[in-house]
Amino acid sequence: MPYLQSQHFRETERLTYGWAAPSPVQMEGANLTADPLTGFANLKEFYRVGPSLVGTCLSEGTTCATAIVDIDYFRRLNDTHCEETVAEVLKATAARLEAACNGGRHLLARLDDEEFGLLLVGLDGETATDFCETLRLEIAGMRFGSGDGEFSITVSIGLAEVCGPETFDNYLNAAEQFLFMAKSYGRNQVFSDYTIVLQAAG
Repeated sequence: MPYLQSQHFRETERLTYGWAAPSPVQMEGANLTADPLTGFANLKEFYRVGPSLVGTCLSEGTTCATAIVDIDYFRRLNDTHCEETVAEVLKATAARLEAACNGGRHLLARLDDEEFGLLLVGLDGETATDFCETLRLEIAGMRFGSGDGEFSITVSIGLAEVCGPETFDNYLNAAEQFLFMAKSYGRNQVFSDYTIVLQAAG
């Protein structure tokens, strides 16, 4: 399923379950370009800027990759903690992503409530996988306070190297398929072409 189409399925789910916060899809409809909570590009802006950045990388011969970072068990987090605590988690996660990408040409976006998109410039499948694995460990090490004490979160990450000219949606769809695999195999891990090659090699 194309990535944008899957986002609209999630919007239907949001309406079904009555989640209160405005979603990135709703913000897209309001012609906003930045997510107000994190300051990252929103879904619409990611799709506007991303293709030209990929095109530049391909014309330069610069490697790049797309990644989707998804906070595990986000619905449970929403059900268990207050809105302010959930916002703190999202902002802290965004800050960790931004710090990791600082100084590069990478593009960051908030794609959905619990999903962040990364276009990693100058990284191939192996180095991008290592980059995402470091991010995963750093996020797992964060601690948050609530009325019941401290808690932590984990993320699952799907990563796809850009290997040639395709639609931007295809790149994100590939990353989303790897994200589904990461979640299917227990969450809190990175899945990519590179990790699958490593697993096959044994």
